Amino acid sequence: MGQEHKEYTWNLIAKKLTGEASTEELLELEALLRGNPELHYPMQTMADLWKSSSPEDKKMAEQALNRHLDRMEVLNIDFITSTHGTGKGAGPNRSYESEASDSAGRGTYRDPSWPARQGFQRKRILITASILCLLIITGLAIFMRSGTKASLTASIPPAPAEPRSEVFTRNGSRTNLVLPDGTQVWLNAGSRLTYDKNYGTASREVNLTGEAFFDVARNAGKPFVIHAARVDIKVLGTRFNVKSYPSDKTTETTLIRGSIEVSIKDRPSEKIILKPNEKLVVANDDSTLHRNHPSQPAAAINESLVSIRKPTYETATGAVIETSWVDNKLIFQDEEFRDLAKQMERWYGVTFRFTNPIQEGWSFTGNFQKETIQQALDALKLTQAFDYTIEGNQITIYDR
Repeated sequence: MGQEHKEYTWNLIAKKLTGEASTEELLELEALLRGNPELHYPMQTMADLWKSSSPEDKKMAEQALNRHLDRMEVLNIDFITSTHGTGKGAGPNRSYESEASDSAGRGTYRDPSWPARQGFQRKRILITASILCLLIITGLAIFMRSGTKASLTASIPPAPAEPRSEVFTRNGSRTNLVLPDGTQVWLNAGSRLTYDKNYGTASREVNLTGEAFFDVARNAGKPFVIHAARVDIKVLGTRFNVKSYPSDKTTETTLIRGSIEVSIKDRPSEKIILKPNEKLVVANDDSTLHRNHPSQPAAAINESLVSIRKPTYETATGAVIETSWVDNKLIFQDEEFRDLAKQMERWYGVTFRFTNPIQEGWSFTGNFQKETIQQALDALKLTQAFDYTIEGNQITIYDR
């Protein structure tokens, strides 16, 4: 993405945050984000910072910007650039309709409607400036946290870190993206996917924290590799789901089509080949995997650590529960409340607190699609006697 296009993209983001973006501009921004997924992180971070800032902070920041713009105006310096288009069809090479050169080519003038638009434009510039400040602050934070003891005047400067693209989702949100090679990825709530800028040229490797469903574009010369906390997964072209949340007891890989090769991090020499409609479960600690399914055999190297099973199917519809989230369905079957609560925390962006340990062992079966958190909890109350309170994002479960 060239410099002009980058500036134009920041302007679109600023217009979106201030509520000025038109439908066409929102669609254009969505297309730009699909083509440049590394922009997801800074955009979401800026949105959170902008929304969480207090009115006093915003007022002080805008006053500081206004003072700076006033000084620029005294010096006859115009702060409008050719990248800040406002009209329909504005783009990287469009300028404001109110900006034009005089007959002598001495600069610009503003039309009479300028004061009415000035506040909105200043807000956009404020946000764009905030974005640049965020990037500078982030760079300084990384520098200050680095453990290097090398002098700034060292004769051999350290090699720059390899640039990476990153896409992440917070609890309560899900997204999908297309990687440069055409591989489609659905990212579940509370997940993060990173990959090198040169992805698809020399290799196809990604790092995953959380849960994602992959539809991998086939390329026999460049295998697709996923690095998760406990496993590495190698494929050529297939559809499968990987669930690797740090807070979960297990890491799961569910294969829908094709074949995949899985190696466990602490035993890299041992390869496990999964076939369609198989699920590999790897313990994230040394606890036994079969606490909830004592009668189910483990076809794996070490029964206490690794288990190959069949995916779980919903009794009523036959849907694969492990991948139902891709269709915006939260399906659970004989799920203990403690585990269901973790899923609901990610699904709805809330946190649970139990007042009685017995509550955590209650078992539930059902599915949620368009239900609100209150509707979901009221449905669970039909099978277990409990009440709840909601304070902000905190849900407290207590005995009825």
